[in-house]
Amino acid sequence: MLERWKNLRARLMIFLAIAGPGLITASVDNDSGGIATYALAGARFGYGLLWTLIPITLLLIFTLDLSTKLGITTRTGLAALIREKFRIRLTLPLLLLVLVANLGTTTSEFAGISSSFKIFFAGTFASHPLLETIFQSGIILLCAGLIWFFILKGTYKRIEKTFIVLVLFYVTYIISAILAKPDWSLALKSLVIPTFEFNTGFLLTTVGVIGTTITPWMYFFHNSTLVEKGVEKENLRNSRIDALLGSIMTDVISFFVIVAVASTIFVNHLPVATVADIGQSLVPLAGKYAGFLFAFGLLNASLFGAAVLPLSTAYTICEALGWETGIDKGFRTAPQFYAIFTGMIAISAGIILTPKIPLLLIMFTSQIANGLLLPFFLVYLMLLAEDEKLMGRYRLKGFLRYFGWIATTILIVLNLMTAAAPLFQ
Repeated sequence: MLERWKNLRARLMIFLAIAGPGLITASVDNDSGGIATYALAGARFGYGLLWTLIPITLLLIFTLDLSTKLGITTRTGLAALIREKFRIRLTLPLLLLVLVANLGTTTSEFAGISSSFKIFFAGTFASHPLLETIFQSGIILLCAGLIWFFILKGTYKRIEKTFIVLVLFYVTYIISAILAKPDWSLALKSLVIPTFEFNTGFLLTTVGVIGTTITPWMYFFHNSTLVEKGVEKENLRNSRIDALLGSIMTDVISFFVIVAVASTIFVNHLPVATVADIGQSLVPLAGKYAGFLFAFGLLNASLFGAAVLPLSTAYTICEALGWETGIDKGFRTAPQFYAIFTGMIAISAGIILTPKIPLLLIMFTSQIANGLLLPFFLVYLMLLAEDEKLMGRYRLKGFLRYFGWIATTILIVLNLMTAAAPLFQ
């Protein structure tokens, strides 16, 4: 019995040493844009889109598992793999699309930071709009500076540990949902029984929910962190479990975000113009703690995403162009890596500092853009994963290969339906 306990403890310690890249990558999908998109889904359609979380979770598990195998078996970043297999002419269009989408998503992270403080300080500057603008600008600049300094001066191990701690704070959305006192039987029924509306609003929101849960940037970031962490093939199983747990956890949180908003704002037919409206509306309907917890969760998710998205972009571009990458490399060794990281933060924060920027629109449309880009990226991912020369005995084959291509086809059809829906209304 004692020997069995020691073996179990040893396996657990090995797993904890390996865990991180999958859990962090999947969890960051619930960034500010993700929270805004799920909240809008709940505010506009109630529990009606909950059922989409099941196929989305299955696809997320499948694709993040492919990413795990690619990263560990090849020990090469995903952007570099794409460049080697498809050459630079076919790589550059994808990189450009990812860069634009990532810039939009990073901007949405700073929009989330701004929105969270609007919830915290609702009514404080009611008669002093200029002071509110100055305060919000100061908060954005402070957060941008702290994120930049944290990454520039940190080591990979220290940053990974901090990110894992941030993952734990997503529990605030579970508490917010419980405080909202939803109709759990209806929520669970909606989770397993699909409903569908052929209209632009429903289809765009569905694409947004998909795009915020399964985003191209996450695979580039995941592969790069696996390589930088130095995970070996003998730990492939532990890394796959790490990715599996992360995938499940991220969509459990998504479920509770939708439920919290659906059971309050949708049920009471409240109008929503900003993410701050959502958090503030929770206060009279579910109690002040629900509103504050929503705001705290949004701030945590936004800071998390504002650090990871610029890193992912820097990894992607530098790997594709053959430049030095890595958090542990330092500015002198990897100047392009840190220049791209710095530029992403500066541009995104600068956009949010522009007066009268529609924060909710930025957060929502950035996720729709990711959803529209996703099928194109999956074609690259699938072709890499089924390459026997590249993957050897880990290559994608059999049922899972068919599953991947069918899922990619469905996403393409969904995008076409979204584009065609206005013609039939």
